[in-house]
Amino acid sequence: MDVIATFATLDDAESALDWIGVDFADGDDAFQGELSGDDRELLGAAIDDPETPGPVRELARALLARWDADGTPQLRFAVGWSR
Repeated sequence: MDVIATFATLDDAESALDWIGVDFADGDDAFQGELSGDDRELLGAAIDDPETPGPVRELARALLARWDADGTPQLRFAVGWSR
C-alpha cells in the first residue's frame, strides 16, 4: 500500500486523520485505513472548511484525488510520519 502523505510526527499524522474524521488503525510505520461510502463527504467537508489547517486540507485533497484516480468504491490508504 502506498503512503498518501507523510507528516513530521506521528502526532501530526494522527491529528490530521482525526480532524478529517476517517477511521484508521496503527500499521507498520504508518496509519492505515480504508475509505468508502460517506468518507467522500468527510473529505469534502475538510477541504471546504475554512478552519481546516493547510496540511490537513492537503491530505484530504490527496486522498480524494487518489480515490478518484483509482475509480474504485473503496480506497485503502496509509499516512506516515518522519522518523
